[in-house]
Amino acid sequence: MILGIDAGNYKAKTVGEYGVDNFHTNICEWFKRNIKESFGADDMEFVIDGQRGFAGLLAKHEDEFGGSMYGDSKAHQDTKTRVLLAIYRYMNKYQIHNDRFSIVVGQPFSKHTTEEKNVIKGMLSGHHEYVVNGDHLSISIDNIEVATEGGSAYWINQAKGLARYIDIGSGTVNAITVLNGKIINSSSETFNFGTETVKNKSLAALANGIIRNTSQLNWKREDAVFLGGGVAEIIKPLICQYYMNAQVLDTSEHPMYVNATGFYEIAKRLYSNNTTRNVVAR
Repeated sequence: MILGIDAGNYKAKTVGEYGVDNFHTNICEWFKRNIKESFGADDMEFVIDGQRGFAGLLAKHEDEFGGSMYGDSKAHQDTKTRVLLAIYRYMNKYQIHNDRFSIVVGQPFSKHTTEEKNVIKGMLSGHHEYVVNGDHLSISIDNIEVATEGGSAYWINQAKGLARYIDIGSGTVNAITVLNGKIINSSSETFNFGTETVKNKSLAALANGIIRNTSQLNWKREDAVFLGGGVAEIIKPLICQYYMNAQVLDTSEHPMYVNATGFYEIAKRLYSNNTTRNVVAR
């Protein structure tokens, strides 16, 4: 089975042939609960690599340390936990009986290096046995690639000429320039702020930060700018005050799925015919 998985700091998003899924990525250590309240459809109790814990809204509300690891790299254990939980949830939601997967996941542009990608691949490649909500899983991730967050959105619209992509996440913003299908490094960057980290969670402040930082990359007001992320629709008018041609990427799903959709498009190109094409976001 082919999946695109965006293992975000606030929510994980999964896209595959059957549809989409998302869940809160809060994680905390397991503890005995005298009263077993339910907080949401993404409540999970898991055992992964010997670590027993809770995930989803359950982790967010039940433990003061229940949270998510933020930063400009996904090369850490939380990412492995998020991806394995995403696979479990996708199988459970769509009642799929499958044990072999080919996936594409993401890494922020600033840490999209061979070394960091190899750490992610090493964590996720191969056989995994784990337990979620009492279900025992035995799966194999046979193929994995690590795409650029933000840049992978190119495969949604494949814009011709110069295009700017802004991926607005909870902890980072990826601002990526693509010219005729190729990422231009000198005018692309990851900014270490996002919807959950900006002061008072102010969208105006977030938009100003995005505009200031991208203008320093020599982005022009008239450029074709495409927005993705959970707040893309509501922040668009603020971005348009400077980037007059900014628009939300046109997908059949909510803009929060832009990265995962881009990853899935890349995955189909990589794995459907067992080819290794030169795709922009690898």
